[in-house]
Amino acid sequence: MQKLGARPVIIPIASGKGGAGKSVFAASLAINLARRGARVVAADLDLGGSNLHTYLGLPNTNPGVGDFLKQQRRELQKLLVPTSFNGLRFLPGDGKTPFMANIPSQQRFLLLSQLQQLPADYVIIDLGAGSALNTMNLFGLARNGIVITTLDTPAMMNALVFLRNFMFANIISLTAKRAPIKKDLLAAYRRSAGGANLTVEEVYRLIERHDPLLARETRKRCGGFQPRLVYNMADEAEELQVAQRIESTMKKNLSLQSSTLGLLFHDPAVRLAVRKNRVFLQDHPDTPYARGLAAITERILQPPAAPRLDDLIREAATHRAAPAR
Repeated sequence: MQKLGARPVIIPIASGKGGAGKSVFAASLAINLARRGARVVAADLDLGGSNLHTYLGLPNTNPGVGDFLKQQRRELQKLLVPTSFNGLRFLPGDGKTPFMANIPSQQRFLLLSQLQQLPADYVIIDLGAGSALNTMNLFGLARNGIVITTLDTPAMMNALVFLRNFMFANIISLTAKRAPIKKDLLAAYRRSAGGANLTVEEVYRLIERHDPLLARETRKRCGGFQPRLVYNMADEAEELQVAQRIESTMKKNLSLQSSTLGLLFHDPAVRLAVRKNRVFLQDHPDTPYARGLAAITERILQPPAAPRLDDLIREAATHRAAPAR
């Protein structure tokens, strides 16, 4: 684990649309990391739609990030709530101050700074679904945030759209002080909405025509993002073959190197646990979903080189075949 005083590893978790299983995955990942001895904060930053407490078996009665921002509280750390899991604390989202979906930039910078100072080894951030400005800014806290998607084509397309919007938002931010460049970028982005997709490589070349040095810096900073994908609600291990196409698309259209963290199987017990306000992993510690989650947890704790897709498929097949206990 990290040395005391070191900044936490921040793991933002996003999805292109709702219904991908993002919040239950975020809660379960936080529980697994804590069970492995890490100090973990599970932070609900789905502002305007906070519900991570449900997946941790907690009531929605504590002040949270909304109160921190609106009441100008000084330390986010003081809002941490203990959970029934050793080493895991919870940071509520809207708390008693709802409707915080959009926050001004000054408050956003304060929040980002405070998150990086939390006393933890890992901060798991449950973000809102979609491409709201807050979501994209928080996703950019880490170079290798996680995007979770189901294997339905619309869901995977929405995941790609989220990452496309994330890249363009970062590029616009880096060029914001250069009005002619920003104007050309926005015009190109609008044109692409009704025609062929605008690739990030084309955007870099557009910037290069104005300022080669700025283009080089933009490539370096934006190209440093390496998102990791989790595919959820699978029926068969072989469905993970789609990851190769997704990674290829991201490299071609977004100039992004990405990797696959793992596959999670469809498990009716997950939905049942949510309906009964139960913590899924407490009632179902050894199911195909739980085994896939454990493998993902290990890759986060001891990140090796990106695993081969064939190895991930074989691993998922074993998770599926073993009898649940």
